[in-house]
Amino acid sequence: MVLRSLLALTLLTVLAVSAAVGQQANLDTTKSGVKASRVTRVRGNVLAVEDADRVKVATDDGVIQSLVLLGVDAPDAKQDLYKKAKKRLEELVKDKDVTVIIRTNGSDENVAVVYAGSDDVGLKLIQEGLAWYSVNRSREQPVADRDAYQKAEASAKAAGSGIWKDKNAVAPWTLRGEKTEPVMASTMIAEERPAGPKKDLLHPDRKYILGPRGGCYYLSDEGVKVYVKDKSYCQQP
Repeated sequence: MVLRSLLALTLLTVLAVSAAVGQQANLDTTKSGVKASRVTRVRGNVLAVEDADRVKVATDDGVIQSLVLLGVDAPDAKQDLYKKAKKRLEELVKDKDVTVIIRTNGSDENVAVVYAGSDDVGLKLIQEGLAWYSVNRSREQPVADRDAYQKAEASAKAAGSGIWKDKNAVAPWTLRGEKTEPVMASTMIAEERPAGPKKDLLHPDRKYILGPRGGCYYLSDEGVKVYVKDKSYCQQP
């Protein structure tokens, strides 16, 4: 009887500890608001282009997956340039081995960066004005890639390429009734905090000076102080 009692007590203790661990895991997920992203890098080939921003890939380990291009939202089937965007995606991946960086946070869709050779095919679509940069599909995107995609879209828009020929073009997520939600600010701050003074790309030799009252300025050719609003140019390394 004593042995049975000890065994029962041990079992109850194990169950209690397991329940506490499970509750803590759920609490940690709730506090963060999102599940941790898992990153997988694989090679394979594209079996089919299912949509203007979705491909079916067979990886070298025998897994077949349907993947949405990370940070990309191309025209939907009922929109102008849908066929052109889909055809261009097919051209970029046809008969090519691809490298796929898959990111997932447990949602229904896996998002991925697809490289055909050295070309990021999603970035190419944005550069050519055949897709929008999508904030809603960029939550797992590194800051450097996010910046490159945004700059590519700005350049395509300035050039009036593809979708940007129509100044009133409606983004596909708007047609689907989706709300655009910003990327978590805490993540942006942690990743984008500069390590040293901001560089002036237009005037690489210009020296910025932090004044005694906190103002940031540089000296013009005439020796006049010119103050700038962006004080990160005077940030200490």
